[in-house]
Amino acid sequence: MHPADSKSQPPEGFSSQLPSGRHGLPREYVRHSQRTRLLAAAIEVAGAEGYAGMTVSAVIARAGVSRKTFYEFFADREACFLAAFDRVLEQGLAGVREAYDGGASWPAQVRTALARGLDALTAHPHEARVGFVEVLAAGPRALTRRDDAMRAFMVFLQPGYDAVPDSLEVPPLMSEAVVGALYEIVYARVLNGRVGELPGLLPQLVFCALAPFLGAERAAVEAAVGASA
Repeated sequence: MHPADSKSQPPEGFSSQLPSGRHGLPREYVRHSQRTRLLAAAIEVAGAEGYAGMTVSAVIARAGVSRKTFYEFFADREACFLAAFDRVLEQGLAGVREAYDGGASWPAQVRTALARGLDALTAHPHEARVGFVEVLAAGPRALTRRDDAMRAFMVFLQPGYDAVPDSLEVPPLMSEAVVGALYEIVYARVLNGRVGELPGLLPQLVFCALAPFLGAERAAVEAAVGASA
């Protein structure tokens, strides 16, 4: 990703270093704090410098922990990146699922979930870069994680098959095709440092997600709701 953005906030516990010397804090707390700071540092560095620049030295310098501590948690930088990606995915999925569950109908669920996701990516560009761009540079294991993540997002489109009108025939691969298309659209903006454009794409993305299941006319109506919200 690009240089640090003030809107990309590190997870709780990252910005505050543990007190030096004997502090009497429980070991579990210390370990949790160290790992949290390492993951936040990995996201920050990979977001700013790319996976190639996410060296162990860069991560521990940003996290304020020793090299020995790093290797107590991670075998190498790839393992650290994968854990950071998992953290980004977990938080992203949780936010999208919360928004989705608040929708009054399936089209509204898709619209609110997309809105939440686009806003989050804009607010956290380093996480966006890790999740959409740098994961492609981190090797086969990272690509498997990316593929699993895309399948997780397909779940939100499954109710669309029950909403298909009799006049339409939707192939089983449609949810995969839609998620893949949305991924590529977001990827292009993140890659080129244009995450700020994402919320403005909401009506178009809502239409793209719904049209294969509801037909163009009804999808356009639902997309217009997103445009006026």
